[in-house]
Amino acid sequence: MERMNETNELEEMRAQMALLKEKLNKEEILTDNLLKQTMTGKMSTINRYKWVVLIASIFALTFGNMSWYQIGLPLRFLIGTSVLMVVCVVVMWIIHAKMDERDIMDGNMLEVAKNAKKLKMQYITWQRIGYPLIVLWLAWFAYEVMSLNADKEYLWGLLIASTVGGVIGGIWGHMMNRKVLRACDDLIRQIEE
Repeated sequence: MERMNETNELEEMRAQMALLKEKLNKEEILTDNLLKQTMTGKMSTINRYKWVVLIASIFALTFGNMSWYQIGLPLRFLIGTSVLMVVCVVVMWIIHAKMDERDIMDGNMLEVAKNAKKLKMQYITWQRIGYPLIVLWLAWFAYEVMSLNADKEYLWGLLIASTVGGVIGGIWGHMMNRKVLRACDDLIRQIEE
């Protein structure tokens, strides 16, 4: 009798262990899926920025160059600005080239972490190069505007409006850069945990 009770208890414990393993496997799958969804959201934030840069650059190239040509800015400035804008877009696409959401879905987390660290370092390097370039370009823009043969009040108004627009765009761009860097940090931290 005692042996039968022990056998029943043992069978009951095995059934409970099997049920517990099943629950743990389901929870692990749910946790893994939730982690992948969160990481995919971070990757989307990172990759969305390259599209924003592309669209803003296309807008700036077409609208900016048409407007600046109409007010009489020299062709050398328009070409220089266009070359600078194209270089910025190409650099941004190269920096983002290795960030792929499919790596997360394939479970290649080490590759994602490595690429996120590399992207972060390239972003920081690009900011160190890009911010001084922007200052130089703004000085060139101000010089070219003030060299125009037009009403000085108009030119000052143009410079003030351009400065306000530049400051707003600069703040927005800096905030986007910080958002991308934060998303990289979050992605790296989640993978390392």
